[in-house]
Amino acid sequence: MSNETIYEDLLDLTTALAKERRVEALLVHVLEAALRLSNAEGAAIFTLDRLARHLHRVCFNYRGVTSSNQADSRIALYDKSLTPNLRDPATFAVTTATMVNVADIDNAPGFDFSAIREMDKTIGFRSRSLVIMPLFVDGEETIGTLQLVNVRERGGGLSKTLVRPLQGLAAHAAAAIRNARLFEENQRLIKQLGRMNEELLQENTRLLSKAKPKSSKPKGLIGNSPPIEKVFDLIERAAGSSVPILLLGETGTGKEMMANYIHLSSARAERSFIAQNCAALPESLLESELFGHVRGAFTGAIGNKAGLAHEAHGGTLFLDEVGDMPLGLQAKVLRLLQEGEVRRVGSTKTEHVDVRIVAATNANLEEKIDRGEFRKDLYYRLNVFPIIVPPLRERPSDIPGLIDHFLKDAVGNREVPPLSSEALNALLRWSYPGNVRELKNILERAVLLANRGQSIGPQHLPPEIGGFREQRSTRLPGFIPDGDLKTIVGLYEALVIETKLREVNWNQSHAARNLKVSRRTIVEKLNRYDIRRPGTPMRNGF
Repeated sequence: MSNETIYEDLLDLTTALAKERRVEALLVHVLEAALRLSNAEGAAIFTLDRLARHLHRVCFNYRGVTSSNQADSRIALYDKSLTPNLRDPATFAVTTATMVNVADIDNAPGFDFSAIREMDKTIGFRSRSLVIMPLFVDGEETIGTLQLVNVRERGGGLSKTLVRPLQGLAAHAAAAIRNARLFEENQRLIKQLGRMNEELLQENTRLLSKAKPKSSKPKGLIGNSPPIEKVFDLIERAAGSSVPILLLGETGTGKEMMANYIHLSSARAERSFIAQNCAALPESLLESELFGHVRGAFTGAIGNKAGLAHEAHGGTLFLDEVGDMPLGLQAKVLRLLQEGEVRRVGSTKTEHVDVRIVAATNANLEEKIDRGEFRKDLYYRLNVFPIIVPPLRERPSDIPGLIDHFLKDAVGNREVPPLSSEALNALLRWSYPGNVRELKNILERAVLLANRGQSIGPQHLPPEIGGFREQRSTRLPGFIPDGDLKTIVGLYEALVIETKLREVNWNQSHAARNLKVSRRTIVEKLNRYDIRRPGTPMRNGF
């Protein structure tokens, strides 16, 4: 091959490599140019993996058949002891950065050509001579090898006149392969960055929507403890729909405030929020109050009157103490829930109203169903999205904030009286059977009892709270007293009964239920052991 032809081939390759960005196409150009320059029967390109542990054949052209397959075959650079396998010619070329030029591999001592033979078997080929040229980048980094087999020259090996042109070709090829890989990696990273930006945009949108100012909570709805935050989260989730919500919780936990919060958080916030206590009125009056009546429906019905369901049209109707609703009225509430229809007392005309029902109860509705006091179908319609409002004893970290709020409310425009540490400790230790409502009442009473400029102390709190620590410590012995068994057991029975009474604010019926005895038994024990609520006179001067 003349020098002019070699020069033209190298120039053509340089032009092709400058235009090509795809690695697979670029490899094909390199192999075709190498075959033309060397007049070999086959050529292959091997590249190192990221860990530089293996050479992978990424493209080959044997007798005009070109293939690109990274999983086709590979050569291990290290043996099991992690020593470079220099007997393999490819490993030798990469490790020593030296060209291998073997005219007859069948009679070449020092090298192990078993990897070459295995590759020959896979493609039905027989290699006789072998040339392996390291692919350098910037004269330092080796990224792989260019392998030529069966160079058709006299002697079978590569002549000296072709060594420099092929070394130049290998240098161009190494730089082009490295650049093409960098380009593809950059394109991959750009796509990945684009996907990450889209995900980040979606996450930002989600966080912004979550961080949007939530609807203002009703005044007095104070707390940031985990139990109450869970309730707030459930309210935010359910507020956007129109499904009925059932608030469950003890008396005084603030269920009506939660219902108002649901209303304010919903799309109905601009319309009316109407509340009705279902235990406050007898059945006939409650029906008229909820659904209205027509003139002459009953004595005193001198005109037509709209019900609360009409007033709540487009808004929210809150049914408090729904567990105490008369059984006969429950069917009409069920019709309101299912069909959105009401019928005024004394009327035969059905009217449609658009209301969102929020109900609340402190009763166990399932037990009422078993006793035939509550309709099962109404229960299932109300219980679509139940929310349990925790008692105050399960959210003690909210008590200080509630104390501040109720004290400010109680004094109005006057200066808030300071709270002594003893009073604060007593308030924090109390179990609040009446929940938030009880705490509010306690603080309103304390503000009235404390003189202007005076701190609120234990003496301004109810006796069972203000004297809780001292009386408890004097009543509960730290040792087993002397005496017969009956006397000792009686002493402890008295202590248990008194402790349970304190926990429920001296409500004898409640204490009897907790102890699973009758109220009559509790009264009998109180008289027997002379147990009295603090602040009331005790018999025998004790």
